[in-house]
Amino acid sequence: MTASLTSRANADKASAGKKPPSWGSFFARNAMLVAAIILFLAFVATSPVFGTSGNAANILRQSASVLVLGLAMTIVVLIGGIDLSVGSVVLASATIAGIVLAEGLHPVFAIVAGIGVGAIVGAINAAMIEGLRISPVIVTLGTMIAVRGFSLVWLGRYNSWVEIKGPLFSDLARRTVMGVPLDALLALALAATVWFVLTRTTLGRAWHATGDAPVAARLAGLRVRWLRTGAYVACGALAGAAGVLVAARTGLISPSIGQGLEFFAIAVVALGAGGLPAGRVRVSQTVIGTLILIMIFNYMTIRGVPGTWQTTVTGLLLLGAMVAGRFLQRDAASDVATGEAISDEYARMSPTGAWLTRSALAIATIVLAIVFALINPRFAIWPNVVAIVEQNATLAIVAVGAMIGIVSRSVDISPGSVIALGAVAAALAAQAGVPLPLALLAGILTCLAVYALNGVIVGRLGLDPLIVTLAAWIWARGLAVSLTDATTIGFDMRFVMLMNTPLAFGFTLSVPLIGLAFLAGWIILRRMPLGIRIYAAGGDPRMLRQAGVNESRLRVTILLAMGFFTAAGMLVMLGRLGAAAPTAGFGLELDAIVAVILGGASFRGGTGRLRDTAIGVLFLAILNNGLSGLQMGDAQFFLIKGTIILAALTLRAAAQGFFSRRALA
Repeated sequence: MTASLTSRANADKASAGKKPPSWGSFFARNAMLVAAIILFLAFVATSPVFGTSGNAANILRQSASVLVLGLAMTIVVLIGGIDLSVGSVVLASATIAGIVLAEGLHPVFAIVAGIGVGAIVGAINAAMIEGLRISPVIVTLGTMIAVRGFSLVWLGRYNSWVEIKGPLFSDLARRTVMGVPLDALLALALAATVWFVLTRTTLGRAWHATGDAPVAARLAGLRVRWLRTGAYVACGALAGAAGVLVAARTGLISPSIGQGLEFFAIAVVALGAGGLPAGRVRVSQTVIGTLILIMIFNYMTIRGVPGTWQTTVTGLLLLGAMVAGRFLQRDAASDVATGEAISDEYARMSPTGAWLTRSALAIATIVLAIVFALINPRFAIWPNVVAIVEQNATLAIVAVGAMIGIVSRSVDISPGSVIALGAVAAALAAQAGVPLPLALLAGILTCLAVYALNGVIVGRLGLDPLIVTLAAWIWARGLAVSLTDATTIGFDMRFVMLMNTPLAFGFTLSVPLIGLAFLAGWIILRRMPLGIRIYAAGGDPRMLRQAGVNESRLRVTILLAMGFFTAAGMLVMLGRLGAAAPTAGFGLELDAIVAVILGGASFRGGTGRLRDTAIGVLFLAILNNGLSGLQMGDAQFFLIKGTIILAALTLRAAAQGFFSRRALA
């Protein structure tokens, strides 16, 4: 009796010590849900069409495939990964499903084939990420290119168009159940299934632990590698299911399907969660993020907002959601999970092993050049050598900034969009009669302004640079297209002539600018105190804090430094093209990241050398030029390029693993 009274008294004290839930804590926990409700009410109040049952069904139908793709991304983000190949998997899944239908097989086989293709791609990603210990960003970037090429090759056999005909697909596209589209019901059923797995099963709890604290999960006996493998396979299967839904809704498979969807999949997860918190993202957040995104697109379409401005608003909305989420969740843990310790793999090798590992890409580059020279005699002539350098000058300059970003764990995927926006700003200024030097300065300052904004958000709020620069990738590109009405603006011919006049041996001013960029990068990284801090920010941020370095200010400085290299790349591209094209630089950021990682820098930060980045740039330059010289179609180009990039990554990882094991033996 006494024990019972004592326990009850203790319970009363504990309950008395707890603060009652407040409205502030509710808003902090459910900020995006509140935002979605406010947006819905505002849209209904300002548009008679928005609140109709027909438009509601339209929103649900548009949300179906995006939600399923967001669920796929949710699973890999949960375990601390990312998958950039999901957009290409959508195309591959839709293509294979359409071909199965075209060959007269039952629609069930088409659905199974589409989902199966996605699962296979997920397994390939997992094998390279977990088996070879390669960064998920760079692996899935390679499979993104290769899988799109694979899909285009198969589409090419059917004249690049496959019509979807099948009763199940027709039902998914048109049938409703109590006014709710069938494909939306299927997407919600998949969301409920993923929610159940993540919250009510041992597997889900293990995935949460793997993302939130991988070291502790391994010490607790969890098979972390197999858990991550399962997550990537599940992601691929869900992306395949999204491809089936896209095929049913469009009714016609074309080469443009799936382009850019990987970034919107990341966006709906980040929009709902206020970032990419490994180990803590929830299915409900992804559902809310999807609804917010689709509602805004739908409302802007109803109001007649041009599609280009819709893209700009989407990027700014994503950025605003992350900033708001950080302010509302000040006490929340950082987006970066408790991860693995960063170590220099080369330090554990013998000098010979380290040299051979670092030289693997250089050897592969020489072999690649010899192969192209044997296949195409025009490849080795001097004018083509000049063309290889000149055509990749912007890539080389931007890669220096990308190297600084990756070493410091400030990954930037916005350079291509920022270059386009900076060039547009310079061209519009020149068009308005501004003197040439000031017009160029306007372009440079535009680039620096975007990076300053990114730096402040990353440094002051502690948000993941990857997702902040993803938002910039979206809104900067959309703004460039919107300001020009998707047209190209010519630039001052004096500057164009200056940039294209040969100085020596056929090389233009671009070559000295490449040299200056690498020299500036070398001085920053090797001859300035900032360089030590850059490596420390990626390798061991705790050392910076113990040394009293203001990490927030350092992040701003790093991103501004990267902005100068992007601005220099903008000047080179503007001079070479002779005009500001709003689509210029598309994909440049991904090539720059590939070049740095191929060169041996660790995506986890802390290690990397500029000379190796230069070799990575040369490898990509030779690869792009050699494939273009063979005059092949886009399908073969993407397939071969992606495959060769994956092979080069495998070669480097295998060499690194082999010599690391020998050093430990």
